[in-house]
Amino acid sequence: MSEKRLEGLDLNLLLTLHWLLAERNVTAAADKLGLSQPAASRALAKLRAIFDDPLLVKVGGTMAPTRLAERLQPATALAMERCRDVLRVTDTFDPAGQTGPFRVACADYLGAVITAVWAESVAKEAPGMTLEIMPPTLDDATAMATGKTDLCLLPDVNLLELPPTIDVTQFVKKDVAEQDFLCAVRKDHPMAGKVLTMEDYLSLDHTLVTPDGDKSGVVDDELARMGHQRRIAYRVGSFLLSIAVVRVTDAVLTAPSALLQMRQENLWIFPPPLPLRTVNICGVWHPNWTHDPRHQWVRGRLFDEMLNLVQCPIMRKKRADALAAASS
Repeated sequence: MSEKRLEGLDLNLLLTLHWLLAERNVTAAADKLGLSQPAASRALAKLRAIFDDPLLVKVGGTMAPTRLAERLQPATALAMERCRDVLRVTDTFDPAGQTGPFRVACADYLGAVITAVWAESVAKEAPGMTLEIMPPTLDDATAMATGKTDLCLLPDVNLLELPPTIDVTQFVKKDVAEQDFLCAVRKDHPMAGKVLTMEDYLSLDHTLVTPDGDKSGVVDDELARMGHQRRIAYRVGSFLLSIAVVRVTDAVLTAPSALLQMRQENLWIFPPPLPLRTVNICGVWHPNWTHDPRHQWVRGRLFDEMLNLVQCPIMRKKRADALAAASS
């Protein structure tokens, strides 16, 4: 849109466009804008004329964005955020005055870590804010652009099998912490206290966590590379449920260190007898929220404390011992 067209435009229409694309529902957008439903419908008609595009079309009982609308949404959301920045110039950020939810999409065990950090570092200074944790889905890419999801915590996004429609380069990514893989069996397991060899490890039943329903994981890939295969006796869709399985069976669990460090009770935890690479935990968010004072403040509190909680003393010691042995 040229400068001449912008100067003649009712800029309230851009705010309306933002909420129409975010909500994909005329009535819901009208509620956000404080308008009547007919007024929002009239604004949509004007926007359709301006862009010469239907923008939102009915698909069954829902409204779906056109290709042009999908291209407009990130730019419109960014424009609205920059407008909010203008209003914030004279504001002094006060955590105690903040209210409303902060939504994090992550695996359940990282949700447990985030909850512990929130209770200790965020809730005390911002008691009016609430934490909402949800499992990560591909819809979170759109949800982050509209502010419905504030933050995703994921393994390194380069390890994820994302569809070509998801462009990870449009998001801000920050490495928060490194996590190793550890093994765990129940504390009274016949193998507890032993240094497990590969033969011992392969002789055991195994628990596999498959949130996406996969038949194998990174451990199986590494074992296959080495010419081995393990027996998976239990498959579960939840990391936290896998701990319950290990506590009542003879199975071994190989899982991210952050999970096992948070749930150590009645477990014997030890390094795996095979090389598994360290994986980064990344914080991912839409650039619209990078300079938002509320988002900045929460990010800082969460990331600083997560680094402390996710450190793996067992693997740090193992690496230090290996370095000492190599240098002696």
